[in-house]
Amino acid sequence: MRPPAIHESAPKSLSYLLEDQQTRTSIPYSGSSLVTEHGDYAEELELPAKRQPRIVRLFRHTLLNVYRRLFSTVFLANAVVLIVFTVKSSDIHHVNIWNLATAASANVFVGTAIRQDYVQNVLYFLAWLTPQSAPLRVRRVVAKLYENGGVHSGCGVAGTLWFLALTFILSVQFAEDIFTSQTVLIVTCILQALLLLIVVLAYPTFRTKYHNVFEVSHRFAGWTVIILFWVELGLLAHTVAQENHVTAAHVLVRQPSFWLLILITIHAILPWLFLRRWEFRAEGLTKHAVRLHFERNVGPCTGIAISKSPLLEWHPFATLPSLDATQKGGSIIVSRAGDWTKSAVEQPRSYYWVKGVPKPGVLGLSLIFKRVVIVTTGSGIGPCLSIIASPSRRTTCRILWTGPRPEQTFGSEIVQYVRRADPEAMIIDSKKEGRPDMVNLSYRLYVEAAAEAVFVISNPALTRKIVYSLESRGVPAFGPIWDS
Repeated sequence: MRPPAIHESAPKSLSYLLEDQQTRTSIPYSGSSLVTEHGDYAEELELPAKRQPRIVRLFRHTLLNVYRRLFSTVFLANAVVLIVFTVKSSDIHHVNIWNLATAASANVFVGTAIRQDYVQNVLYFLAWLTPQSAPLRVRRVVAKLYENGGVHSGCGVAGTLWFLALTFILSVQFAEDIFTSQTVLIVTCILQALLLLIVVLAYPTFRTKYHNVFEVSHRFAGWTVIILFWVELGLLAHTVAQENHVTAAHVLVRQPSFWLLILITIHAILPWLFLRRWEFRAEGLTKHAVRLHFERNVGPCTGIAISKSPLLEWHPFATLPSLDATQKGGSIIVSRAGDWTKSAVEQPRSYYWVKGVPKPGVLGLSLIFKRVVIVTTGSGIGPCLSIIASPSRRTTCRILWTGPRPEQTFGSEIVQYVRRADPEAMIIDSKKEGRPDMVNLSYRLYVEAAAEAVFVISNPALTRKIVYSLESRGVPAFGPIWDS
């Protein structure tokens, strides 16, 4: 699975601002250049006014961004079906709990499947089929693909809601001596508690503050839930089989939840079948960053997750392809950002564990645009290199990179990668020149380059600020989200 072929030509003037006027967003331009002939910042290019009333912008770009729209759509659709199901089930004592189990397991299946590496690769491949000649408004929608995590979290919460209904009805039936298996009720309550724990610990605020706790609890509680689902299905099937004088297998194979649980189990196991120990060669860039080289071939525009302890924590990094056609493999850049990365920089290991298969990220969607601006800060240049240094890139890139002493921190070779992709790249040393107005610079570079979109890779606060500031002015802007 490969992105489309490279396109090398890069525009150098503003003459094509009038090009594709019917598909481009109309942006006023004052006539000022971004950089003077002396290489200094040019006079200010005034940002246009935000397009919609504040309350509309708040809902469209913040409270109801694409991720949350997907979440809301999935959750509300399930809520409506649950309400209809409840209304039609006038006699709660005779509700078929198998239907509730099917609804819960269907949501869990979709929620787990959407996160699988192979599913993500298929989705990105389909997105890459969108031609650059397609209307910009179409490509702008397609590029929101990376926010599909809303489906994952929406299905997770909806599945928990369905199982809550199952637990309630089973408890009522047990109290009325309609359902008599105390073991099934106990397993059901434990399952419900674990599902609620997973949902609570996945709340964005908690997940951000206690990420390691979230990751470990999500993994081990998830595995326990699957095991207990099997136990409960077996017990339910045994109970029903005794009442109807048939075998438990006869009952199970007729239940959709049984087949869905098989698929859920496969998806839980599948990434671990691709668990491998990769050899890495460390190249110290500075005391703040290290480059880890590997010899295994990976696809362009992809990333991998590495770990020292596979059962505990994983850290994703974008891969940088080797620019030497005679060499295999590629590399990743790790910069000091926390305890794990600090250890990796100071004491890099000769091997790390890699799970699953390499998959693209948000920057991979830049390939469906003709011209883009890539805005990044500090170590965010690592993921950007997976795109701008890729031999499969067909998109013209303009680059804005700010950070403390970029060349001293990441080395001259990394700067050369950036300059090779964009000879006019704006690389700002924030230690020497101070922190610039990133929103204004991003917009100005977008106008000068007559770009179709802006991609931002930075810390959560700055990424959200730039994306919101540009999108509220009609500029297609994209950046990672941290909600899922």
